[in-house]
Amino acid sequence: MFKLEVSRIKKNPIFWLVIILGFILAVIPVIDLWPHGVTKDYYVDYPMSAYISWMFFTGNTYHIYSLIFPLLATLAYSDAYAEDFNSGFIKNILTKVNKNKYLRVRFIVNFLVGGSVSTFPLIVNFLGEMTAFPLIENNQYFGMPIVIEDSFWPQLFYSHPFLYVMLRMLIIFLFGGMLASLGLAFSTIIKNRYIVLIFPFLIVLIIDILLTSLRMNSLSDIFLWNVKASIEIPSFLIVGLAGTFIWYYVLGDKHETI
Repeated sequence: MFKLEVSRIKKNPIFWLVIILGFILAVIPVIDLWPHGVTKDYYVDYPMSAYISWMFFTGNTYHIYSLIFPLLATLAYSDAYAEDFNSGFIKNILTKVNKNKYLRVRFIVNFLVGGSVSTFPLIVNFLGEMTAFPLIENNQYFGMPIVIEDSFWPQLFYSHPFLYVMLRMLIIFLFGGMLASLGLAFSTIIKNRYIVLIFPFLIVLIIDILLTSLRMNSLSDIFLWNVKASIEIPSFLIVGLAGTFIWYYVLGDKHETI
């Protein structure tokens, strides 16, 4: 079952289109910030660091990335259940695989694909910035006050910057996986694949407007921007992931066609 899912992903042109789009968003900031005409003396003092030039902080395409993030997370695979149902392929699968196993594998694969695709631009960009700038220790007194006191874990950023970057990527990976799971869960109700793909984008937009109207950090701010957050991140993730899994598993298991 898992091998079948991987094979289907590899043959999905939308998956590769999203990968190419993410690659473009990642590479443009690298080209824009690439050092020109520098000598070895440039690296004597405090030069630009890959931790600072990372697109999460300074990328000129990051606004576009954050805006289309829910689409990046869902486009690659969240409509797979609806596609199986509409094409009748699900009946063929269930002659070979137990229904509960099908639901579990589909949820896990969709979560991993959504998280991986949505995090892909950040990984590529960071690797690209590492080829241009050194991974020197951050110092908030030498032109590096990117993560200030009222932002996300400044102590970790200045003491263990690489761990900070990995943690940030993990959080965004989980957020992407959660949005992909939301689209998958919604496909148990609506079988129109286009509505399924756009649904998480609309939900994030609505929640952002609601939280902003209440003078709170929006969902996008909490997960995709450098704002101060603590309990909000695990709270949203636990509710979102548990809720979408229960929604998908219960309704998928009860579906009369299956």
